[in-house]
Amino acid sequence: MSDSHLSEQAFMVCMRMCLSPVKVERDSYNVWSSEQISWWRSRQKAYLADRTAVEQDQAIDLHRTSAQQEILWVLNSFLDGTIGLKAFNTTFQQRSQGSWSVFHLRGMSGGLFFNQLVQRVQNEETFAHLLRLMIQVPDERREAQLRMQAFVRFLEGMISAKQVQRAQVQPARVPFFQSIWWHVQAQERWPIFYGDVRRAIMAESISGAPLSDPVETYLSFHTRFLALTQELGMTSWVLEHLCRWAVRQEVASDTTKYEKRHASSTSMSKPSSIPKQSCVLTRRAEAKSHQPTNGKVSGEIIACRTHLQWLLAKIGHKVGCQVWIAVSDHTKACNDERLGDLSLPSLPILADSTFQKVIGKIDVLWLKDQEVIAAYEIEQACTDVSISLLRLYDLKALFPDRQMTLCLVAPRERFEKVQFELSRPAFYMRDMQKYCALISEELLLEQEEHILRWATSPAVIDDLIHHGNEREL
Repeated sequence: MSDSHLSEQAFMVCMRMCLSPVKVERDSYNVWSSEQISWWRSRQKAYLADRTAVEQDQAIDLHRTSAQQEILWVLNSFLDGTIGLKAFNTTFQQRSQGSWSVFHLRGMSGGLFFNQLVQRVQNEETFAHLLRLMIQVPDERREAQLRMQAFVRFLEGMISAKQVQRAQVQPARVPFFQSIWWHVQAQERWPIFYGDVRRAIMAESISGAPLSDPVETYLSFHTRFLALTQELGMTSWVLEHLCRWAVRQEVASDTTKYEKRHASSTSMSKPSSIPKQSCVLTRRAEAKSHQPTNGKVSGEIIACRTHLQWLLAKIGHKVGCQVWIAVSDHTKACNDERLGDLSLPSLPILADSTFQKVIGKIDVLWLKDQEVIAAYEIEQACTDVSISLLRLYDLKALFPDRQMTLCLVAPRERFEKVQFELSRPAFYMRDMQKYCALISEELLLEQEEHILRWATSPAVIDDLIHHGNEREL
């Protein structure tokens, strides 16, 4: 018997378990302490008082209602066999970048995960049949558990049979992927396993240590989420918005406290002696005119922050992106161009007013369809790398399920400092090593002319990312 038949047979055994009658005991909703409920009620009151956030979320829900009907129509067409697996995937990939984007389905556990599955399975017809069973909405919690476990075991079978590598279809992504389809069919019973909502719901679990099993983690999240909707008298979408709002408030508060502490410690310390750096454009002009530079002459290229912002903005426009440059830098100029003229006049509304200000301080953002696809912080000798990393973390925390490139641009001599900061508990515990890419400013400048001439896709930046032995990018 072939390896593929073995994995399919194992899946079918699991499915027979899923479809067998099971006795389900009623879940206890005593999962929140009275103190925790009081805290959530205070957050609910504060959220409802934030009219800007509430109105933005209500507008999102209007778009969601329309998108949900579209998704249901496509899903039912797949479930009843009207369309096949590849057509289902193609439609999903296209519309998740358009009208379905309000559900944020394009990430590593959504669109990319689905696409990998479709490309890697050896028997398309068999997998289509299995997938139909997996994404039909379950009636009970126990049925959901068995279906998720069956899906995980199927993927483990593919991995053990060497049909696919674990990094390509990580079984831990199953709960998010399945919960998408269950939510669309029964939104009040099956919340989507969004990362930021999960963090808010599971932050103070009474059970103690976090669960290592992704299926059990989802089921615990599911129980706590539904319990909270009942306690607060909220719909699932409103509770989801409240969770995101609460996380944003927490992160914004942490950022403000950190920056105040940093400003205080900086004002109390003696100013350090930092060698003056001249812009790369100045160095080039001096070289052409054969004028000596101050200090020792070397082949080192030192770029000023303004020039790097200008360059990243030009590349962004070249590859078809909208560009935002930190508003405090709009009046600066480089190469006879004002940075404000290369930037959007105002940053599209991405979050509530408090967190919007935090995002707006990032040195350069690339956007498509009003969504950030890449963020760049520029680190030099006179800047604090911790603040740069914290801003990038804030952005990731705000949109955990979106696919974004987060980059720190720094001189090579600063790489060790950056990697040290990434290894500190504040960032290490947040997995920033996985999400924050490091780009050498020397390499970026070296490739400047080539990129500005030939770049056609935002992926051009991927070739510049530094892959060190101590980094996982």
